[in-house]
Amino acid sequence: MSNSNPFTGDWHSDNYIMCDILSQVNFYSGTERKNMLKVSPKIGGSMLYGTTWKSYLAPGRTRTPSPYKNLYYTKVVDDYPELDYIFKQFAMIHFPLFEFDQVQMNKNFECPPHKDSSNIGQSVLCCFGEYKNGETMVEYEDHTMCYDAREKPVMFDGSKYLHWVEKVNEGDRYSLVFFKNNKKKRVEKKSN
Repeated sequence: MSNSNPFTGDWHSDNYIMCDILSQVNFYSGTERKNMLKVSPKIGGSMLYGTTWKSYLAPGRTRTPSPYKNLYYTKVVDDYPELDYIFKQFAMIHFPLFEFDQVQMNKNFECPPHKDSSNIGQSVLCCFGEYKNGETMVEYEDHTMCYDAREKPVMFDGSKYLHWVEKVNEGDRYSLVFFKNNKKKRVEKKSN
């Protein structure tokens, strides 16, 4: 993966470009996501690109400290540091006013109904790939919406509204969820 901006500004072209980039990543699931849904690493996974309060990966294996006190980079940041630039370039083109500090990366991860307890406010969901079904469902107060986030970025408050992913019947479904993490905000406040 190169550090030059690979994106064109056209949503559909950039969707294919991002799909190609994500297809080069080895997906797995972190502990919390494994508890949500078991997905074989051969099929996909769900991993956080950003920071965590967990300082270790396994006995004898520590995480890289971040500039934020008591926060550490997740394993995928160490494995794929170039994704930081790629995600920022993609966001700058397609949702330039949205601020985020974390990205949840998913491959063939059909999330069951849940709310995002660590998110602050709105999240932006983008999906990529040649797959059938796999829509994102969001249950608002008075109705449920069905979104195909391959068509355009979808913004909703995942901490407030129950949401899930419908079954993918064919192909690989990649998704990125850009959001602000409340744990990082708490650490920033304590540091000041």
